Amino acid sequence: VSLRSQAEQDLAAFEQHVATIPEVRECHMLNGEIDFILKIVASDLKGFQEILMTQLTPAPNVASVKTSLTIRTAKSLPGIPIRSS
Repeated sequence: VSLRSQAEQDLAAFEQHVATIPEVRECHMLNGEIDFILKIVASDLKGFQEILMTQLTPAPNVASVKTSLTIRTAKSLPGIPIRSS
């Protein structure tokens, strides 16, 4: 997701907005061209499109949304592999 403004109050407002969308499971602010990357879980493509069209794209300050769908997961591990001393 790219925003029109990266002022702190606009970033916080976007974060508060996505916090209200249950299908948004993760929201990370990025450094660079794109402001946020979201992980959205939906039951099907129609449900995903509904979230995009009704809750994400029309949200205040959203300039653009680019999407990619997971085709296959090769590895997915929870936690962080830190060894104790």
